[in-house]
Parts: sequence; structure tokens; C-alpha cells
Amino acid sequence: MPNPKLFSVTRRRLLTGSAQAAVMIGAMHYVPALAQDTSRAVIAQAYDAQPRNLLAFRGGNFPWIKNVFETLTYTDPETFEPQPELATDWTLSDDGMTLTLNLRDDVTFHTGRKMTAADVKYSLETAALPETASQIGFIARSFKAIDTPSDTQVVITFSQPTSNVWDLFEETPIIDKETYAEREDGSKVIGTGPYKFVSWTPGAELQLSRYDGYRDKDAAKIHDLDYAIIADPTATIAAVRSGRAQIGYGMTPRDVIEFDRNPMYTIVSTAGTIYPFGVNVEEGPFDQKTVRQAVGYAIDRQRIIDQVFDGAGTPTDLFWSPSSPGYTEEQANRYSYDPEKASKMLEDAGAKGAKVTIVIPAIPANRSIFEIVQNNLREVGLEPEARVLDVAEYDQRQVAGDLGQSFILIHGQVGFQTATLLSSLPSLRKGNPSHFWSDEYETLRNAVSAASTADDQAKAVTALSEYMLDEAFTLALLQAPSPSVVSADLEGVSFSRRGYILFKNATYR
Repeated sequence: MPNPKLFSVTRRRLLTGSAQAAVMIGAMHYVPALAQDTSRAVIAQAYDAQPRNLLAFRGGNFPWIKNVFETLTYTDPETFEPQPELATDWTLSDDGMTLTLNLRDDVTFHTGRKMTAADVKYSLETAALPETASQIGFIARSFKAIDTPSDTQVVITFSQPTSNVWDLFEETPIIDKETYAEREDGSKVIGTGPYKFVSWTPGAELQLSRYDGYRDKDAAKIHDLDYAIIADPTATIAAVRSGRAQIGYGMTPRDVIEFDRNPMYTIVSTAGTIYPFGVNVEEGPFDQKTVRQAVGYAIDRQRIIDQVFDGAGTPTDLFWSPSSPGYTEEQANRYSYDPEKASKMLEDAGAKGAKVTIVIPAIPANRSIFEIVQNNLREVGLEPEARVLDVAEYDQRQVAGDLGQSFILIHGQVGFQTATLLSSLPSLRKGNPSHFWSDEYETLRNAVSAASTADDQAKAVTALSEYMLDEAFTLALLQAPSPSVVSADLEGVSFSRRGYILFKNATYR
């Protein structure tokens, strides 16, 4: 029976939507290169791995983590229904307050120890700890109890009906409670997946190899996976073009132009990324709502899409997917580009000439976005300058809500339910770097979480969006797909709906 998680791709280029968010590089006519080493594959990625943050979403972990670790369930990209992975089946009580999950009994960690319900309980409880920095740990924190009646059964009691629990299950790796404390330096990164974590040289490379004890003996036909950390996009392009790397992960649309329509490669674009511009409402001039709104009108979103993402993206002021209940085009385009209006608003607010420090992570797309935003803000009378942080420091400061006066962020959580995004996205949750919170904001957020029907959810999301747009403490600039280039030497490589690479069924042609 085919895996509903995947579907075949026979086109050179795919831009996924919310209903098509997992892809597998399928069959196509191709003559493989001579003398190809079919025992290993090389993946070039821009960001370093962060084994310390296994339960938090980190861009450097997306290419490898779901080959080493597995989750309880995943979501079918077409039906949006949960599908079994480590859990085999489940039952929800009639009142929606108790969920019973049955587990596979043939799963072992890479140490050889059998996985039990105690490991699932430990993983969910660890994800709930604030210091873990899991963006969706708040879902686990809302549980009333997690019980383990047997080694193969987990019973979760909710404090309230929790429809977004499947987001938690899909994004929380089941970790080994005996070795988790030793993961930070990469010496013991232990999962249950078809590949085991072999070594990590920070800033340079990491290596995986096939786990011979995996329950599916036909999995992981490519024995070794080598990940090269290459921050320079030009070097990544060269590595893929020369065949030194078989996959270039997380490139920009502009970087992949030369691979388009070339039968030697497949371009895959997954659900993508949100790029917001946020401000600290406690620091001038952004303590004035008028100034915050003026910035919204000052930024040319379409220019960012055209110049940074080669036209592949959607300008929007909202954080929700266009397919989400309550998403409206009027709200999504509320802050259409109007520099004259922005300039007048800044003048009326007495903010002309204000110096603005914009913090950005050392990520190529964010740097390029800043250059356009800088020009836009200069044109309306502000004096912006950049402060660039390395990705690790940026992540730490973002979690702490300490990014300074203003910032261009990057959120890779497209596809989650709105109720999940409200507490998972650093821009929106309590303790956000904008330092924004109010009783009205909390009430509107709670209404979204409490909505039990699609109509109620749509009304709640629209009302919340209206309030957020008016306060303008953080505005999404665009949602952009995240393209990767895959050599036609490979087949069976798959990408999850949120951009994780899966090598379980990958082979060379």
C-alpha cells in the first residue's frame, strides 16, 4: 500500500500548497553519472546543526533530524488527518478530554534498548519544559496528565479539548530518556529512526549512517549521509553543480534558477517560511502606534518577493495560511505599499529622522530583505542600520524576547493551525520580542483557541487579525516557499509538508 505521506513528482519544479506539502522525487528518465559512490549522499545546507535543540524547530536540524528520530504521528498532506508512525492507533473519548494511544512494540533506540511508553511520556514532558524552547511545548503544558498503563499504551488527559495535539505529535521527536542529557556536544544523539547520528563538527559537517537494527530491513539503502555546512550560497551552488553534493537544502529561489528545467536536477519547494518585521513597542519611536503603522505602509513587499525570491512568494500582512478559516484578502493586503502615506504619518508623529536599529540573523534571505527595507525606510524619513547576529545567538535572543528596537525574523511554521501558531511563533506568543501584550489581545487569542466550529474559528481569526493589524507590533511581510535542489541521481528522497528531508526510502538510480 503506498504511503499517503508522499506523492510522486515528475515536473522539474514544484511549489507546494497547503494541500500538497510532502513530495517524493519519483521516477523519471535519466542516465546516471558514471562511477557514482552509491553508498553515501552529501547534503549541502546553510545552517549548522543544533543537537542541543532537538525539540525546538531549528533550520539546521530540518535536513537530518527525521532520519534519526521518529514521531508518534504525521499528518496526511491531502486530508490533514493524522497517520500512524510510532503510534499504531488511538481513541478519543466522547467528551474529547482523554486520548489513548497504542504504540508499536518493535521499536528500538540506536543503543539497542526497546522504546516504551515511558519514553513517549518523557519526550512529551520534556517538550513541555520552558527551558526546552519547543515552540509547541505549550500544547503539552496544557495536559492534565500523561499515564502509561503498559509499555505500549499512553493515556493523555486534557485540561480542555485540544484539537491541535496532532501538531505536537508530528513535531516532537521521541527521545531516549537515558541519553538525552548527553546530546549537546553531539556525542550521544540517540533516536529510533533508520539512521544513527555518528559525528558532528560544529560549523563544518555532521554524519549519519544506517542503523542496522531498524525494524524495516529494506530502509536506508544509502548507507551514509554526510551534511556539509556551507553558509555561502555560491559555494552551495558549485557543490551541487559539480556533483560533490547531491542535495542543496534551503536555497533561495534566485539561487536555484540555473537548475530549473535542467533534467539533471529536481527543484522541490516545501511549505515555506514567514518573514515578519517586528518592533519593540516599549522603545521609541515604536511606542507610537502611528509610527508602527507607517512602517507597514513603507515596505515594498512585492519588491522583496521579486528581487530576493525571484517572484516566488505571497505578499501578506498575516501569519496564517491563505487556506485557514478567517483569512481575508483585504486584511492580508491592509498595508499596501504607500510611501507617501507612510512619510506623512511619520511627520505627523514627529518621528522623521529617528534612528532605527534592525536586528537580523546571519541568513542570506534576511540580509537581502534588510537591504530593501533599509531603502524603503530611508525614503520615508527614518535612519535604519543593521545589527547582524549569528544564528545561534539570534535564536537564543528570540526565545528570550530580547532582540532590541526592531527586527526581521524568520519563521518556518507555515502549515500549523492558527491556534498553534499563536503560541508557537516567537512573534506572537507571550514574551514576544515586541514586548506586546494586552487584555484584549489575550481575549481574542483565547477565542481562537476555544472555537469549536469552522465558522466560529473564522470569526475569531478575523477579529484577532483586525486587532493585530491595528496595533501593528509585528507584520508579516511575505510567505515564501523554501526550495531545495535534488540531483537526478537520487530517487525516493522525500520532503515532509514542513520541509524535513526523509531518506528512509532513498536510493541511487
